[in-house]
Amino acid sequence: MDNGIGLRQNLPENLKLLAAQRVFYSRAKKIAAVQAWTVGLCPVFGAALTALKPEADVWAAIVGIGAALADTAWLDPKQAEYRKCGANAQEAFDSAVLQLSSNEALKGSCPTHEEIHEAAVQNVGSKTGSLVDWYPKKATELSLAQGRLICQRTNLWWDSELRRRYRGWVMACVGIVSVAAVCVGLAEQWSMRRFVLAIVAPLFPALMWAIRECRRQKDAAAELDRLRNYTEQLWGRVSKNTISEAELAQSSRSLQDAILVGRRERAVVFDWIYSRLRTQHEEQMNIGADAMAAELTNGPI
Repeated sequence: MDNGIGLRQNLPENLKLLAAQRVFYSRAKKIAAVQAWTVGLCPVFGAALTALKPEADVWAAIVGIGAALADTAWLDPKQAEYRKCGANAQEAFDSAVLQLSSNEALKGSCPTHEEIHEAAVQNVGSKTGSLVDWYPKKATELSLAQGRLICQRTNLWWDSELRRRYRGWVMACVGIVSVAAVCVGLAEQWSMRRFVLAIVAPLFPALMWAIRECRRQKDAAAELDRLRNYTEQLWGRVSKNTISEAELAQSSRSLQDAILVGRRERAVVFDWIYSRLRTQHEEQMNIGADAMAAELTNGPI
């Protein structure tokens, strides 16, 4: 059985959407990287500056406050803008490939056709073939409704695992920076005033960023797990043949709505983390898809 997912996901117009999605998310991730470096370097800068020039402790505090304001007032909203465009491009790809009906109430105004074309041209993946066969092969061998559900579960599992890894690394990195900055202050035997201005104030935006990122990633992973559990409940009904194709298609549309909203709102994960874990997770993704398909003939595993 060929449900057409394999063919549609590799059509030029759909690869163009996927390439554009990567570019928009890449822009959001670059801004996230600027946020991380800015708030991460503030305590290092404050401690080093004050150690070299004690009277500059007030300037160290001002830099820390400025970094926090820039992050909240400009960087975070700009990241959200690119993230929304990336989510909408991915939604257009999924709707076309998985043959999902469009939900006009959630349809976004960005990106435009011109923005999609411009972004796709910038993405080398559209030329190197790294975007080909986005979804597991097993999903192409079932009925359309069944293959669609496997693809949706694949999206949810992959995203959840990435966020858990990323959250752990954020906590570790900020913890190291914080301890190092505090140790400098203690080693220099600074007064409480100088310690607050040179260490606490510059460290504040880093801690606020880390708390925000960890909370966002934790909440995102929990929501992804909830949706994945819902998907697996649907699949249980599929394997027992207790749900019709029409009902399954409607449930997949509702599930896709939740996936789209989450993509727009969830904080991004850096590309280097994705690249590092991609091979391992793609193998696990295919194993998971094969196991789900086996349930249709062998029963739950």
